[in-house]
Order: sequence, then structure tokens, then C-alpha cells
Amino acid sequence: MTQALVSLLLAAIIGQFHAWVYILTHSGVSYSRAFVQSLVLLTIIVCMAMMVIGNNMIVAFGLIGALAVIRFRNVLKDTRDTAFIFFSLVSGIATGTGRFRIAILGAVLFAVVLFYLHITDFGSRLQSDAFLRFSLNGKPEGRDSVNSLLHQYCFSATLVSHRLSEMGSSELAYRLSLRDPARAFEMVERLRLAEGISNISFILQEEQNEI
Repeated sequence: MTQALVSLLLAAIIGQFHAWVYILTHSGVSYSRAFVQSLVLLTIIVCMAMMVIGNNMIVAFGLIGALAVIRFRNVLKDTRDTAFIFFSLVSGIATGTGRFRIAILGAVLFAVVLFYLHITDFGSRLQSDAFLRFSLNGKPEGRDSVNSLLHQYCFSATLVSHRLSEMGSSELAYRLSLRDPARAFEMVERLRLAEGISNISFILQEEQNEI
């Protein structure tokens, strides 16, 4: 009885611990309070399941049959959420089988790695992306001055489309990698003041994990 109580309490603590890690490191747009709570509950449920099963294969097959009846319709939009679900399951297995040291060490290491990935923004290729579209009237040399201005504010400015109109103007579209997103609107204002440039459209898009 004491062993079971300790296992369940440890499962609840570890479940809440990595639920808090999820809250603090989540940066997407699909945050769900229900998902966070399920991380805690799953850890406890799996812990209980492992204690119920023990070495009894008949109970194990019965539990599998019961779970097969349940239909899971929730689709995870972020692949990172899958890692949290899997960690909840493994933590429940570890606490339910009495492997407390593995459960605690795993939880600490899991949190350390997650905070490292979050703080360093590991895996990001660009600091920020932007899309710029405008009309250019006048001589073709005006494009050179535009490129010079863009490279003052951008690591790279890639021309993605160039369309000529019957009136002789050009419609240009660029994909930008900004040096400092905070100065993006300063760049746009300088473009507005430049001669021959009109119809400016600017979109700043911070990198996200899901859509």
C-alpha cells in the first residue's frame, strides 16, 4: 500500500513538473489548457495501469482491449507535443514499476534539454522573415538604390517576383531576412520617402512551429 501511494504521488509530481516545463517553453499558437492537464493525468493513469498489470498477462490483455474501445480524435498540431505525451507515458511506466530514480533523473534531464532548446531557439534557420511588395516607377537604376537600402536592414533580400505593367512601372516582391525586426518599420518609412516607389505592402512574420 505504501509503495503504491509513493508511486502515485511521484507520478503526480513528475506529471505537474513537466506540464510546467511545457507551459514555460511553449511558443506556438495552439496552446491548450486541456492538453496541459492531460499530461499530468496521463502520467498518473499509466502509473496506475502498470501497478494493476504487474506480472499478470491476462490483466494486461484486458487493459489493451479496454483501451482499444476508446477512440482518440484529437490531432496534435505540433510534433513537439507528441514528445510530451510519450514522456508522460514513460514516466507513468517508470513510477508504476518502482523505478523512481530513472523517473526523477529522466524528468530533470528532459526539463534541462527543453529549456536549452527553448532559450537557444535551437533549430531556427532565420531570426525573422518578412515579405515586401511595392511598385517602382521610373528608370531601372532605381532598383539598385532599393537593393542598397534593403541590404542596410536585411541579411538577405531575395527577389521572388518581378512584373512589368503596360504603363512602364515594375511591381517587385522580396522575401527578407531582417537584421533587427524592431527596425522593420523604419525601413518601410524610408522606402515610402524614396522617389518612384508606391503601393508598398509589408508583412512581418515571426517563425512559428505550426499554422
